[in-house]
Amino acid sequence: MTEQESKAEAAVGSGRAGAALALASAAWRMLERLCANIATLALFATMLLVALDVFMRYALNRPFSFTYDLIGMYLLAVVFFFTLSDALREHEHVSVDILVQHFPTAGKRLSELATSVTGLTVFCLIAWLGWIRMIDSYRASDVVVGAILWPTWLSIAPVPLGSGVMAVRLAMQFIGNLCSLIAGRDLYPLPPVRTEGQGLE
Repeated sequence: MTEQESKAEAAVGSGRAGAALALASAAWRMLERLCANIATLALFATMLLVALDVFMRYALNRPFSFTYDLIGMYLLAVVFFFTLSDALREHEHVSVDILVQHFPTAGKRLSELATSVTGLTVFCLIAWLGWIRMIDSYRASDVVVGAILWPTWLSIAPVPLGSGVMAVRLAMQFIGNLCSLIAGRDLYPLPPVRTEGQGLE
């Protein structure tokens, strides 16, 4: 096989890898958007409950007895964990790029690989331990005693679910950056960096 044929075969292979990555990312994006929409509804419900509770407390002197527990145990957990992956895909997490913006493309890819591996390890552990905790709580029928018996496993459920979605996105990010580094082509987009005197690229 000649050098030209080898390059042509590598280009075809990288093209297929890029198409597969794009398809997988697009499919996972649908789940991420669903989770983000659920989180949006949970945030809206939180604001509505707080407003209604204030009205009931100061206008009618009959505050809701369940608002604090419902928001603190369930709704805020959904808002936080169900937006993690979508925010990562949109590059909305806090990012320190003072040094990275001066790296060559290969250096940026290596930086993304390092952060992806670290994040993937952390969120796999969170998802796994959260899942075990949720199952144990469900089997034991744990509840928080109050005006309402709140099932504990439902408050834990957003942790493994949201972290699991985040872990898959991190795995895609790792694979995409690795394939891009090997192929020498942008098969997976790099996060935008802020250059001096400019906005986001």
